[in-house]
Amino acid sequence: MEEINGEIKELTPEKDIEKRKNKLKEFFFGWVKDNYDKAFLFVLAFSCIVGLIVFFITKGQPLWYDAANFMSTAQKWALNLTNVNDIWYYRRGIFWVLYSFIFFKVGIGEIGVQFSGVLFYLGVIISSYFLLNEMFNKKIALISSIPLSLSWVLLFYIGRSMTELPSTFFLLLSLLFFWKGYVLKKGNKFLYLFGFFYGLACFTRMELLLFALPIFIYIFVDQKLKLFIDKRLWITLAIFLLVLIPVIILYVTHYGNIITDILTYYFGIGAQQAGISSSASSKTFFDLFSYFGDLPYLLTTALFVVFLIGVLFFFANLFIGIDKLFKDKDIQKKFFILLWIIVPIFVLGRITDYVEERYLIPLFPFLFMLIAIPFLKFEDFLVKHFKFKKALALGLSILILLAMIIPGISFGKSLIDNKKTSYLEVEQAALWFKANSNPQDVIISDSLPYFTYYAQRTTYPSGIGNWARHLDVTALSNYSAGEQGFNEFVSNTHPAYMMLSSFEASAQWAFDYPQNHSNILTPIKAFYQSGSQQPVIIIYKFNYPTNYTATK
Repeated sequence: MEEINGEIKELTPEKDIEKRKNKLKEFFFGWVKDNYDKAFLFVLAFSCIVGLIVFFITKGQPLWYDAANFMSTAQKWALNLTNVNDIWYYRRGIFWVLYSFIFFKVGIGEIGVQFSGVLFYLGVIISSYFLLNEMFNKKIALISSIPLSLSWVLLFYIGRSMTELPSTFFLLLSLLFFWKGYVLKKGNKFLYLFGFFYGLACFTRMELLLFALPIFIYIFVDQKLKLFIDKRLWITLAIFLLVLIPVIILYVTHYGNIITDILTYYFGIGAQQAGISSSASSKTFFDLFSYFGDLPYLLTTALFVVFLIGVLFFFANLFIGIDKLFKDKDIQKKFFILLWIIVPIFVLGRITDYVEERYLIPLFPFLFMLIAIPFLKFEDFLVKHFKFKKALALGLSILILLAMIIPGISFGKSLIDNKKTSYLEVEQAALWFKANSNPQDVIISDSLPYFTYYAQRTTYPSGIGNWARHLDVTALSNYSAGEQGFNEFVSNTHPAYMMLSSFEASAQWAFDYPQNHSNILTPIKAFYQSGSQQPVIIIYKFNYPTNYTATK
């Protein structure tokens, strides 16, 4: 029914359906206002096709370590696999486990989680477009969306069922709401949505807490000490913390004070005194720049050169007018973007063992925005000096950009194809073990999450003591490091099987263990890569004599 001239009249079925169609059209396409939006709609449609192509190419590919860890825990909870040990790492955000849990619970399983990669990939592109539109304009947002949507890093991780795409989507969405609510003052509701979605981003990937620093500095530059009496910010902080309550409880339960643990474990501050192993303790000053050195690889060489030109154009006013930082809003915006880029790069250089391009995905909107700027300058140059029509100049700029993107697309496709069967033999070994063992059997394997996921069996690594302390598995944390602790574990628990794999960086003593203990270990199955006569995986069965005690 609807009101017409003050009277309530019942709609005919045809009119009711038409009204619903119009509401759906407004919901999905109401934001399309001009040619820039229409062009972005084309980019989005093309990206959807690309995402689906990647999904069908990679559908069912063997999981990698992190993905197997998430899936294993989600599967254990959803299917109530009480025979499988808990391998969850409680320093992590837990959203992706809960999200995957739903798919396993309703019977869709891994394929549903993998397809979600397409949706979150599109979500990153959409949120980036609207963010850059709010911060700059639609032209910059459109041009930036093209290399973003075709980034080999994004394309590769569509099918990997990992946390980088969903967490980045939540982070960019939160930044969009922050900009609308705090900077553009379009309503406090956006500021509170920022708190919720930033909490959700950290709930997915705890490392994203480091983006709180650029946001805090930006607010401090804007308000100085007044920020501490801004009621809106305290409400936003409360919402953020409420979202994170489950993670905070789990973290504190296993590792104590979150702040001191992060400083000790991730940054290596006081790690030696606390008896915690942290690679950050051995980092040098030059390691801080390791991610800067990776940018030509991440962007491809041609786009990296354009990126450097864009940096000069974009940040020139910031460096020239840095003394205006507390007064000029444009300078503050550029300062914020600079912090958004360099803070994570420096922090990741400190806390990560090696460079991984996926960690920089949250920076992509601004990296590609800086790449877009020289092309827009080129467009203006053609219009001003060669009297090109604006549409023609913009089209030519986009064509040049597309030509420079092609090497990255080619590399991404090659990488997707080459890695599609990586860890296939590990998956095959785990599935064989599931079919040829009892549910209560325990296996020793450094391919830990793969076996808990594919084999659905309790699995422990060879370095049992260090692993138990790392995950706060109290019942096993007293075992000493190395072979001595392993012998103690074997003597006490009598695992049924042991698996050695060339895919894992096991200690040399672990590789030598079957030969040195041939009286109790018998090889029962080997797995080979195609065309190779050398096994990459061997599964051994323990045969214990009465009252057996393991010795070196």
